Amino acid sequence: MNRSRRRRAFVALIPTYLSVFLFSAGASALSVVMPVYLSHDAGIGPAVMGAIVGSFAVASLAARLPVGLAYSVTRGTRFLLAGGACSALAFALTPFTTSPLALGVLSALNGVGWSVATTAQLALLVARRPGGVTTAEAMGWFAGATALGNVAAGLLGGGIADLVGVRESFYVLAVTPLLAALLMSRTAGASATDADMAAPPAPRTPVVRSVTGLPLAVWVGVLVMFFINGLNAVTNTFHPVIALAAGLSLTQIGALSSMRSWASSSSRFGSGPVFSRFDPASLTLPLVVAGSLATCAIPSVITSFVLQIPLFLIAGLSRGLLRVTGSADAFEGAGEDERRHGVTAALLYGGLDLGKIAGPVIGGVVAGLFGIPTMFRVVPIGFLVVYLVLAIPARRAVQATMTSQPASR
Repeated sequence: MNRSRRRRAFVALIPTYLSVFLFSAGASALSVVMPVYLSHDAGIGPAVMGAIVGSFAVASLAARLPVGLAYSVTRGTRFLLAGGACSALAFALTPFTTSPLALGVLSALNGVGWSVATTAQLALLVARRPGGVTTAEAMGWFAGATALGNVAAGLLGGGIADLVGVRESFYVLAVTPLLAALLMSRTAGASATDADMAAPPAPRTPVVRSVTGLPLAVWVGVLVMFFINGLNAVTNTFHPVIALAAGLSLTQIGALSSMRSWASSSSRFGSGPVFSRFDPASLTLPLVVAGSLATCAIPSVITSFVLQIPLFLIAGLSRGLLRVTGSADAFEGAGEDERRHGVTAALLYGGLDLGKIAGPVIGGVVAGLFGIPTMFRVVPIGFLVVYLVLAIPARRAVQATMTSQPASR
């Protein structure tokens, strides 16, 4: 009976998780098509291209905290629909201009839409989950739906562009955020006057003190998040350009992106048995090195679709497991304080956003000076050096603190 009730609860959540899938698939599919449009249709160079793509993450990061502060259950559906509409509008208007300034504004509008919609989406999922479904279970399905969207996105974006054309693909993809918002608004849009009548929140710790008082392990986790999204953003932005010039089709380029996403998502689902045998912290450095070297090797085999497959799989495996190790280290370092958990989560997401900004911008500058192939060989090593310089001393300090704790008791 209990199992039957839980099954019905998850069936009721299917439209919600389909919404999560569509938001993820549409946004990631755009990352396959956008660089090709900027390079070939708009004739924009690597440095400006990186700035345009990076404006998405800048706007998303800027909107995240205000949306979170303004959110309530009664406003959630409106936020979801408004965010989906902003992204859809940005998608649909992009093919009408080749102006770098206008394209940057549209990319930023898409970033705001993405931030507003996905923040409301996650909050509504927690607030509106059916009875009998725990938050952990709901988040597990949420992560799975997001991962499946990323896996499907490469073939979706590349396949549609090859089938109907690059410009026309923007109109097709514009449907995804709107449909996603409408799907979830129907299941999560019931009135919630009782939620707004809840007890007043507990006193908040000042923002500056909440951030500066965090343990060093949290900042190491933030650095890992920055690293993985920096590498990922470099590949997303510039790989379609050099791969298309090397003779690969958009479908092949999209397939490589999907393979990397599959390796990343499947490794997260299978990380439990791995980390039950190995200390997550001990695997972080080898995974960082593997992801860097795999990205560096892409230009050396750019003309071969087959030879790029293992590189994208390694990069995806590295990204997926590092997402787990970085988060686990950060939350374990934060301890049991729920207020610290909230700040830690915000900082980890901020690290991801900053990596998404820095990757295209730094990569664009280096590519503009030395070419895209050289950029692929230099920038990942630069990210690796930054990680080593900052993370190794920090980890030693964390380990010294942990070993000294028993003696102080």
